[in-house]
Amino acid sequence: MKKILVFSVGRSDFDRYFPIIKYLNSKKQVDLRILISRAHYTKKFGCTYLEIKNKGFKIFNNNKSNSFRDTKEFIIKNLGDDISFISKKIIHFKPDLFIVMGDRYEMLAGPCAAIPLNVPVIHFYGGAVTEGAIDELVRHSITKMSHFHMVALPLYKKRLLQMGEEEWRVKAIGIPEIKYLKKQKKYSKKKILKNIGLDLNLPTLLFTFHPVTLEYKKIRKQINSILSAISRTKFQCVFSYPNADYGHSLIIQKIRNFVGKSKKYKIIKNSTAERYANLMRHCVAMVGNSSSGIVEAASFKLPVVNIGTRQDGKFKPKNVINVNTNVKSIQKAIKFVLSKNFAKKIKNLKNPYEMNISSAKIGKIILSLKTNDQLLRKKFINLNI
Repeated sequence: MKKILVFSVGRSDFDRYFPIIKYLNSKKQVDLRILISRAHYTKKFGCTYLEIKNKGFKIFNNNKSNSFRDTKEFIIKNLGDDISFISKKIIHFKPDLFIVMGDRYEMLAGPCAAIPLNVPVIHFYGGAVTEGAIDELVRHSITKMSHFHMVALPLYKKRLLQMGEEEWRVKAIGIPEIKYLKKQKKYSKKKILKNIGLDLNLPTLLFTFHPVTLEYKKIRKQINSILSAISRTKFQCVFSYPNADYGHSLIIQKIRNFVGKSKKYKIIKNSTAERYANLMRHCVAMVGNSSSGIVEAASFKLPVVNIGTRQDGKFKPKNVINVNTNVKSIQKAIKFVLSKNFAKKIKNLKNPYEMNISSAKIGKIILSLKTNDQLLRKKFINLNI
């Protein structure tokens, strides 16, 4: 029996984990448990732990407090609490492998707890670059604290090799979640009208804007500009909640005030894969600074207006247009991506993040890893520069 712990800190990483951990969880020789951070328990973000539970996964509870305060002090306290919680569960469960994903600050708690207890860490999606956020520092830190790596692109594999990782430890796998999203049952626009209350026969934008963690003082000005630009387009808009980074409360407040009782705007705290896939199928463009615009949108031929610096440095498909937070620039960019010329440009676009490797194959790679000296003792490979 192989024991595997998976750490999830929010709705976005769980969605990207899902096809892979679903495969692992289906195997009789695997005992898989999920550790989840406090954000999953909060009403503010839609109590997303319920979705994990409803999908049949065993969860180690971390709900001593479901409060999630939007302060810098809470960020540090939350991280410390998670390290303590995870350490206790590792000692109790004695996992063979510990899986983490991405670059959110809470994810640091996983490797910090696992390393002193000699538990091998598998990290998904290192090697990317996001110059506009503290995620940049977190992601590379987790890379050096991990023993095996699953990256999204061959370019990202090269970066990990540049960081001194041994080549056998790094596999480029794309984002298997994309195929999972594309397989979701298709909704008619009539069903979407019933589901969220908007008629998508009318042009509708899909919006997500996260706090830019290196620009805390600019958040108010940024969100005001973006909302002003959206109002001037006259389009409908579906607003999804930001992540739990510091500054999220201001963004949520501004969106809620902006939407008010308007019949052409809707807010969703979180979305099932089925509903999100159908929004990407039927909305005319995605607006904001979410990694979903960079990673998943291209597979739905969905134009993306990527606003601000949060995703600077990340490899972007041709459906993505970068723009600053100026109101007129955003308006102009939205108009541009909805033009016939742009639609023609991305008609035959292939998403570089969508690779021909199955979740089952990735799962088998994970299950083939042996908790031995070779895996635990990392070597730093020097490059001739």
